[in-house]
Amino acid sequence: MNGTTIPPQPRPEPAPHPSGDPRFASLDATLDRYHYEPTALIQILHAAQQLFGYLRADVLHYVAAKLRLPIAQVYGVVTFYHLFTTKPRGKHQILVCTGTACHVRGSKLIFERLQQQLGVAEGESTKDGLFSVHQARCIGACALAPAIAVGDDVYGKLSPDKIANFIKKDLKKYT
Repeated sequence: MNGTTIPPQPRPEPAPHPSGDPRFASLDATLDRYHYEPTALIQILHAAQQLFGYLRADVLHYVAAKLRLPIAQVYGVVTFYHLFTTKPRGKHQILVCTGTACHVRGSKLIFERLQQQLGVAEGESTKDGLFSVHQARCIGACALAPAIAVGDDVYGKLSPDKIANFIKKDLKKYT
């Protein structure tokens, strides 16, 4: 070694994505901004989720290929972090608190009733795309237990019997 460094090899210009979806060109710009560094996976996944709304399988495979990472590693990151989703989310997230205070006051039954009345499973969106329902470890509203958060709004002292009215009255402001 004579002290010289080997310059990085330039990457070829990205070819247009076969789907023709212009969002892949934006994703390519993000990949380029991070120099296709595998250590930027989380930032790149954030950008991809912003572009596509959620992380579809084809997007995850695309990112894995571009970063030269095993797809299992990319899926591992996506499924580890709560902020990533592989399903479309509703315009508004309904978070049912399952922290200790809420749990002992019946949040599980509230969550089940909410899913039943909205016709969705956890993480799924309503047919109109307005809401998706999730559990949260704690929303920081223990004095209001059991509590639900919709965006920045917190609704407390709920019970399974109050869910129909919550949907009819409180969720109307988000429609």
